[in-house]
Amino acid sequence: MPEQSPNEKGLWTVFVLGTAISFGVLGAIIGSMKGFFHGDATFVFSFRTIVGFVIGFVAGWLLWKFVRSRIAKSRDEG
Repeated sequence: MPEQSPNEKGLWTVFVLGTAISFGVLGAIIGSMKGFFHGDATFVFSFRTIVGFVIGFVAGWLLWKFVRSRIAKSRDEG
C-alpha cells in the first residue's frame, strides 16, 4: 500500500475522532435518559451516561478501523 500523505493522515484523524465523539455523545444521551416512555423525559447524569459514552466512542472508532482495513485490503488486491 502506498504511503499516505500528511493531509490524508490528518483527514482520517478528523474522520475517526469526529465519528467516535459523535457516537459517544449519542450513547451518553441514550444512557442518561429516564422516563422517556412514561411521558416525563429527563436526563440524569449517572454511571450509565459514562458507560454509554465509552461504548459509543469505541463503536465509532471500530467503524473506521473496519473501513480502513477494507480499503487497504481492496488496494492490495487491485
